[in-house]
Amino acid sequence: MHPRYRLFAPQISLAVAAITLFTLRSPLLAASGPALRTGLWVTQKLPKDAATFAEFSAQVRANPNLSGVCLHIPWDQIEKQPGKPDFSAIDKTVAVFHSIGMKYQLCLKPGVYTPSFVYADGARPFETKVNNPHRPNFGETVKLPIPWDPVYQRDFSRVIQQLGEHYAGDPLCVSVVLTCANALSAEMHLPKTPQDRLRWQALGEYDARLLETYKKFIDVWGTAFPKQEISLHVSKVLDLPSSFCERVIDAGLSRYSERFSIQNCQLTGRKEDTGMLSYDLVQKYRDRAHHGFQSLAGLSPENERMGSIEMAALNVVHAGGEYWELWHGDGFSVETTGAVSRIWQEAKSLGYDAYKKKLISEGKYRQQR
Repeated sequence: MHPRYRLFAPQISLAVAAITLFTLRSPLLAASGPALRTGLWVTQKLPKDAATFAEFSAQVRANPNLSGVCLHIPWDQIEKQPGKPDFSAIDKTVAVFHSIGMKYQLCLKPGVYTPSFVYADGARPFETKVNNPHRPNFGETVKLPIPWDPVYQRDFSRVIQQLGEHYAGDPLCVSVVLTCANALSAEMHLPKTPQDRLRWQALGEYDARLLETYKKFIDVWGTAFPKQEISLHVSKVLDLPSSFCERVIDAGLSRYSERFSIQNCQLTGRKEDTGMLSYDLVQKYRDRAHHGFQSLAGLSPENERMGSIEMAALNVVHAGGEYWELWHGDGFSVETTGAVSRIWQEAKSLGYDAYKKKLISEGKYRQQR
């Protein structure tokens, strides 16, 4: 560990009834326990230089509306040489969290951020093009490791273990993201254009191999971080049905029921999100797994991609979300986080049905995109 963080004829019937009730309700115990993450969180990239660090440090200190920071760490940014990760930039950032008592989550991103030495060691790459027009590298050719490749799994497991040795003892580190089979983000997305899907099919049994990969890394993350929330960012995986995600979630809950969490990263305020795969999964598991949301896009200024704060809050309250992650710009805006906090609290106080009626009466309810 890093030195900084060493840190009982009627009585029997009653008993049987109690045991039966406990058995019937046991699946709810995980979600009825205290959530490790609540409130408003903000996404933050690992600062690359002095200027971006200074900006982050000032912003996080100036906003009293935040409950925590989700620190996104590109794997290739911290490990240039095999087995020798440099945690100095993370340490410097975590020091800021300690100075203000801010909770944080670690999100170590593989996928396109996998270091070149992993491929040099023999890991098989999967090349594709970025087809998300909202990304700055739209159209560029990128590569990621085949998730079940043994070289990749060995190297990524090692750095997760090292990360855990360094930060798992820190009480402010309350969560980690379950990454392992990713492309451009921490979500479960993999390249899935028609051409990409044909290439995955050519690899054979990719559904079974992906499931085994997730099962493996549920334990890798859970062992390296024995007290932290393990957050799975659910999303559509290639052409696989939602039952694939359910099997991954069930695997996580079977191993770490009290701290396994699922996250929808596609929260919108355009309409009610019911009917969306990731949202419906949260609704299905809301009484068994801790869960929260991340905005699909920025709330400020209001735009068609994200929609309104009011409708987004309705969606969060409908699913009983425990936390809400905001994009960087929103999360560091005192004005925006203040508005989100106020509107979300009102929606929670009124409850889903009453708040929906209120929005309808005010002309703020949106039925369609």
